[in-house]
Amino acid sequence: MVYELNSPQLFVPGSTTKLLSAGTALELLGADYRFHTKIYRTGPIQKDGTLQGDLILVASGDLNLSNRIQPDGTLAFEDEDHSYGGPDSKGLPGDPLQVMRDFSRQVAAKGIKRIKGRVLVDASLFPEGVRELGTGVVISPIVVNDNVVDVVVSPGPTEGSPVQLKIAPQTAYITITSQAKTGKAGSKTSLDYENETLNPDGTRSATLTGSLAIGSKPTMASYPVPEPSRFAAIVLMEALKEQGVTSTHAPTEQIDFKTLASNYIPENIVAEHISPPLREEVKVTLKVSQNLHASSMPFLLGALLAHKDKQIDQAGFDLENEFLTRLALILAALHRATELAGTLTSHPTS
Repeated sequence: MVYELNSPQLFVPGSTTKLLSAGTALELLGADYRFHTKIYRTGPIQKDGTLQGDLILVASGDLNLSNRIQPDGTLAFEDEDHSYGGPDSKGLPGDPLQVMRDFSRQVAAKGIKRIKGRVLVDASLFPEGVRELGTGVVISPIVVNDNVVDVVVSPGPTEGSPVQLKIAPQTAYITITSQAKTGKAGSKTSLDYENETLNPDGTRSATLTGSLAIGSKPTMASYPVPEPSRFAAIVLMEALKEQGVTSTHAPTEQIDFKTLASNYIPENIVAEHISPPLREEVKVTLKVSQNLHASSMPFLLGALLAHKDKQIDQAGFDLENEFLTRLALILAALHRATELAGTLTSHPTS
């Protein structure tokens, strides 16, 4: 040893831990692993195009039901991901609902014109609702546009005038009312969502408040959707309507998907989306430090490999621990921590 600096000091690893979660998923699921997201019918299709039953999209854990997918099968990304917000945060060009619109075209091609039952999203692969700590986006096995609605805010023409909003995707799921104003030149940006309301039909309302300095460049103020499965159901219904397929609103009551799962058989498939290979997803996770995707990895491992229905994320972490221990990475870290603990015990005043 010639030189040492802070060798016994432990540091918060931060986003470098994404290497561990993404690397474990890449190794255990395989670089060529693809997610298969399918839509099933629960009843027959009549001659007049009426589906006598429900239409159910079964979430597979695909993290890229968005406009990231390119014609050559790769996944595009922006260096500053849209989930983070701010003036350098950008959404990708194109339609964030391109996968949902493709689903709707497939459903229409099956001759379905009217859905007499319900439009549902089965997100029971693992529980949704936990918000990852980096951006506050909700973790779920269904991920449409990274479970956010992109809201690009631009200053108005004069100080005190309303800001201008560009929202994508446009959907009835969320109605955003803006009370944000154009601030003084050079003033600090402050944009927040307040008065969030759950409406009786399952849609949401929120108010954007704060200010954006006059003359500043547009800034992203993404709205993280609180219920990704309902968001997905509503945008799917809207895409179906564009194809002439009518349906009622998605129900707000609890659905017994275990009972409905008996309908998940090959002959009932009316649409399917196959993701690009996992190696493309890992590029996105690591290159833009995508928090939602990385936080989903333990859930995916616990559900897809450990086949757990309880403590799913812990089961995923256990698989990660086994893999890293096999590579002696965890053991090396524990050995170093043990050394440090011994040093502190020997020197109580440290």
